[in-house]
Amino acid sequence: MKKRVAKRQKDKKHKISYEMKLIKRKNKVRWLCVERPTGSIITESEFEDDAQKVCDHQNKYKQWENQGGIVKHLTLGKI
Repeated sequence: MKKRVAKRQKDKKHKISYEMKLIKRKNKVRWLCVERPTGSIITESEFEDDAQKVCDHQNKYKQWENQGGIVKHLTLGKI
């Protein structure tokens, strides 16, 4: 009689990327760093360079990818 062995599930790799989006809020232009596909807003900045630095860093290291994205209490909301 064969023994049944439980198979391990492989860790799923989430495909997360970060992009910048230009919005107009309260008559001011703002740059958002948005996580895709979750749609979480990471930063909001008046300057494009500041938002670009955050996006580049997150796209390079992807430190939140194993958790499925940045945790809710660290984001500014959803898009």
